[in-house]
Amino acid sequence: MAEHIVKLSRRYEVPGSEPFDSVVLREPTYADVYMSGLGAPEEWQPNGQGGGMLVTYPSTIDAYLRRLVKVGSPGYENLAIISSLDGKKLADKVLSFFHEAAATTSPPTTSSSGSDGTPVASSE
Repeated sequence: MAEHIVKLSRRYEVPGSEPFDSVVLREPTYADVYMSGLGAPEEWQPNGQGGGMLVTYPSTIDAYLRRLVKVGSPGYENLAIISSLDGKKLADKVLSFFHEAAATTSPPTTSSSGSDGTPVASSE
C-alpha cells in the first residue's frame, strides 16, 4: 500500500518522543471507509437556494488520521501539538484520497459543443 509523506511547516518536539517535521499516511482501504462505517469525510448538501454546499466533517477526518498515520511516524497521539496550518495540510491529504478516487471514476466526456452550447458538426 502506498505511503504519502506530508511535510509540515516546522519541526515539532514532544517530550519523550522523537522530533518530527513530517507525517506518513497510508491510503485508506475498503475496511477503513465502509466496514468501519466512517464513509466520506465530506459531502454535498442542498443549500436551500437551488444549489449545493460542500460540508466537511472534521471528526471524520480525525477518525481517518487515527487509522492512517503510520505507527512511529510520529504517531497520532503527537499530532495534538501541531499548528492549525499543519493540521490543515493533514486534513487536505485525507480529503485528497477521496477526491482522487472520485476523479478517476468519472466517465469520459465524449461530446463536443460550440461556445453557444450547440453540438459541433462532425467532419465525417
